[in-house]
Amino acid sequence: MKITERTVKDTELDKVLDIIRKSALSPEGRAYITPGLVTDDSSLISSRADRIEEYMNLLSGAAPDPFPSVSDIFSYVTSTHADLPGESIYRAGEFLHSYISMLVFLEKEEDVHDEDRELSEDILSSLDADGFVYDDHPRLLPLIRERDEIRAERVRFSSRFIADNRTLVQQSEAMFRNERVVIPIRSDQKRMPGCYISGASASGNTLFAEPAELMALNNEAVIAEERIRAEKMRILHELSDKVRNLVPVLRRMLDEVIDFDFHYSFAVWARKTKAMRPQSGESLSLIAARHPLLGEKAVPVSITLDKAVHALVLSGANAGGKTVTMKTIALLSLLNQICGYIPADRHSVLPVFSSVLTDIGDGQSILDDASTFSSHMKNIASICRALDSSSLVILDELGSGTDPEEGAALSRAMLSYFAKHTALTCITSHYSQVKSFAYSEPGMMNASMEFDEKSGLPTYRVLEGIPGDSHAIETARRMHVPKEIIDAASLELQGGDVQTGRIIKALIAKERTLDRKITEISILKKAEAKAVEDLAEKERELDKKENELRKEGVREINEYLRNTRKELEKLVMDVRTGTLTSEKTKRVKSYIKSVEDEKAREESLVREEEEAEDTTPFAAGDPVLCGKAQARGSVVAVNDKSISVLLENGLRMDIKKSMVRHAPREERKSSVEFGRAHKKADYTIDVRGETLQEAIRSVDDQLEAAILSSLPSFSIIHGYGDGILSRGLHEYLKTRREVKDYRFARPEDGGMGKTYVELF
Repeated sequence: MKITERTVKDTELDKVLDIIRKSALSPEGRAYITPGLVTDDSSLISSRADRIEEYMNLLSGAAPDPFPSVSDIFSYVTSTHADLPGESIYRAGEFLHSYISMLVFLEKEEDVHDEDRELSEDILSSLDADGFVYDDHPRLLPLIRERDEIRAERVRFSSRFIADNRTLVQQSEAMFRNERVVIPIRSDQKRMPGCYISGASASGNTLFAEPAELMALNNEAVIAEERIRAEKMRILHELSDKVRNLVPVLRRMLDEVIDFDFHYSFAVWARKTKAMRPQSGESLSLIAARHPLLGEKAVPVSITLDKAVHALVLSGANAGGKTVTMKTIALLSLLNQICGYIPADRHSVLPVFSSVLTDIGDGQSILDDASTFSSHMKNIASICRALDSSSLVILDELGSGTDPEEGAALSRAMLSYFAKHTALTCITSHYSQVKSFAYSEPGMMNASMEFDEKSGLPTYRVLEGIPGDSHAIETARRMHVPKEIIDAASLELQGGDVQTGRIIKALIAKERTLDRKITEISILKKAEAKAVEDLAEKERELDKKENELRKEGVREINEYLRNTRKELEKLVMDVRTGTLTSEKTKRVKSYIKSVEDEKAREESLVREEEEAEDTTPFAAGDPVLCGKAQARGSVVAVNDKSISVLLENGLRMDIKKSMVRHAPREERKSSVEFGRAHKKADYTIDVRGETLQEAIRSVDDQLEAAILSSLPSFSIIHGYGDGILSRGLHEYLKTRREVKDYRFARPEDGGMGKTYVELF
C-alpha cells in the first residue's frame, strides 16, 4: 500500500511517528518506523497488533527503562582485517548488552548464548565509552604497579641527588621533560662527570642533566610504560578479533532488534496514550477518538457511520473542530493500518482501506503560480486517478476558493463521483446546496459540529444526521468584529440562508429531545431488567424454601414410620395368629396405604427438584438411568468422558456422561402381606449371576422372611466378580434398620465372595 507525501503532510502522520521513534532501541530501528509501514494486509495488521499487545503486557511489569539504547555500529564495525577502533568495539559490546536485555525482557533468556554475554561483559568492563582500556584492567594492574615502583624510585633518587649536590643544582626539585625526569644544574657544571646533558633552558643558565643511575631509571620507566601500552593494544586486538568474527551474527541480531524496535516503540506509545485495539469491520465507528498530537487538550470525538454510507458531509461553525475531526479520522485509519492500535475506545470499528487520500489545508504556492482553488483541483485530480473502491478520501472545504454557485455545483458533482468510487469519502463544506444534496442522495449522510447557542462557543461534539450552521455572525462577534459590521451582515442574511439556519436549529433541538427520550427509555429498561431479576431471585428463594419444607415433610413421615414400625410388625403377627378382626385389618391397610401415598408424593416432588440440578459425582454401584429410554442400571466404573454401566438386562456398555443421570433409589414400600402363606427364610441365599437390582430384591425378600421366621442371621453368596454385587449389597444392607451387622465371611467359608448378615 502506497501512501502519498500529501497525505503524510495533511494528517501529520510523520509528527506522530517522530514521537513513537523516540522509544526505539537502535538508530536502525528508528529509521525503520516510517509511513511506508502502512499496509492493507489485514493479517499483517493483526499479527503486529498481537505482538504489540504482548509487549504491552510485558511492559506492565518491567522497569521504566528496561534497556539502554544503542548507537549505529555498522558504520564502524566492518569485516576488514585491520583492528577496529576502541570506540567501535565498545559500541559492539553495548549493542550485545542491549540485545541480551531485549531477550530477557521478552522472557527468552534461554536464547542468550553464554559467549555473547561473556563478550559483552568483557568489552564493557575493559573499555570506557571512548574506547580506551581501563587502567584497572586485571591484566594491566601488575604492569602498572611495576611502573609506579620505578617512578617512585626515580623520585627518591632525584631528591637524594639534589640534597647531596645543593651547590651544583639550579633548583631544589627535579623536573619532568619529554617523559623523563631531569636534574636542573648550573650551566658551569656541564662537565659534571657521570651525567648526560639532555638539554638547556632558553636563557642557557640551566642545564638538564641525567646522572647515570637516573638515566637507567628513566629508561626503565619508559620501557614499563611501553609494556602497558603494548598490553592495551593486545587487549584491543583480541576484542577486535572477537567482534570481527561476530559481524554476521551481529547483523542477524540487528534484524531482530529492528523488528523488536517497531513493536516495542508502538507498545510504549499505546500505553502512554491509552490506545486500544479497534474491531475490524466494513463500517466506520470511532468512539471517544482522540487526536494523538493534542495530548491532554484533545476533545474525544465520536462518530458512527452505517455500512451503507459512502459519503459524509461535515458542516458547522468555523473553528468548531471540522478539520481536526477529519484529520483524526484519516490519521487513526493510518495508525490502525500500521500497528492495529488507535487512541480511542476499544469498541471502535475501522475498515481496512486500500489507500488514504487527502486534500486538507491551503496548497497555494507563489513559486508554482498556483492559487488556492487551482491547487485543490490539481490535488483532487491526482486523487481521482489513484483511488479505488476500497479507498478513504478526506477533502477539506471542498469547492472553496471560487464562485460559491460554481463551487457548490462542483462539490455536489465530486461528492457524487467519490461516493460511487470509494469505500468512504468525508468532506467539510459550508454550502447549503451540498448539505441538502447529502440529504436527498442514498449512501450519503450529513453531520455537524455542535455549537452552543448560549455560550456562542463550539462543543466539538459530532451530531450525526444533522447539517450544521456556519454561525459566521456569532463567530465574528466572538472575535470582537465591530458591532456596525455585525448588524449590517445580519440584515443582509435573508431568504434561504436564514430559513436553512432555522431548520438546522430545529433539527438540533429535536435531536436533543430524542437523546433525552432515549436516555429515559434506557433508564426505564435497566430498571425493568433489575425488577425482573429481583423477581426471579425471589422465585428461586421461594422454590428453595418450598423444597426444604417438602424435604422436612418427608423426614417427618420417615420418622413416623420408624417409630410405628414395631407396632405394625406386631399387627402383622396378630394377623398371622388370627387375633386381628377383618375390620381392624381393613383399617390398618387403609392407614398404611394413605401414609405410603403421602410419602411417595412428597418424595416425587423432592426428586423433581433435585434431578433438575443433579451435580452429584458418579461412583461405582450408583443406580442410574441411561439414554432417552431411561434404562436402569448400575455404575461399574467412571472414566474421563464416559461411564461404564451394567444394565439390568446384564449388558455392560460405555455411555457418555451427558446421557447418564442418577436414578432415584427404589424405596421398599412399607406394605404388609396379610395371610398365612409366606416365603420361607433360608440360612444361605445365592445371588450369583443376578444383576445388582435383582440381587437387592432377593435380599429384600430374604430379610422379610427372616423377620417373620425370627431367623437371627443368614449368609449371602455373591461371588468375587468385579465387586459390583458385594459393594452394592453392602450399601443396601447399610440402609436397612433390621440389620444389626454385616461382614465378609471367614476365608475358609468363602471370604470376600460371601457376606454374613446379623439381624436385631
